Amino acid sequence: MEQSIHTKSKGGLQKSKHKIKAAEKIAVRAAAYLKDFEILLYFNNGEQRIVNFLPLFSKLSGTYTKYCLPENFKKFIVLNDNIYWGKNEDVIFPVAILYTGVFSKKPKEEILYII
Repeated sequence: MEQSIHTKSKGGLQKSKHKIKAAEKIAVRAAAYLKDFEILLYFNNGEQRIVNFLPLFSKLSGTYTKYCLPENFKKFIVLNDNIYWGKNEDVIFPVAILYTGVFSKKPKEEILYII
């Protein structure tokens, strides 16, 4: 499952403070835990972002809430151009959200992959 993004020059991501060039493939190359729910992400284009995952993890429910515990949150994996939790990629977020930091306020617009 590829977890990178391709954007068009007139896509919605162009309005964010972190613009993505047309057809630029963004991927997570490495990550470092900082504190609480903050992780420093290193992208393939050389940019870095500190992402606060608390707004995203607060939407988890059921068995996936186990990743909200600090000892489980710290056990993330960077593989296949993304960051995820669980040996079967239980919780994974689109790279577009991680790169731009644009989290939808309306639940129906937010994309969250739970496998």
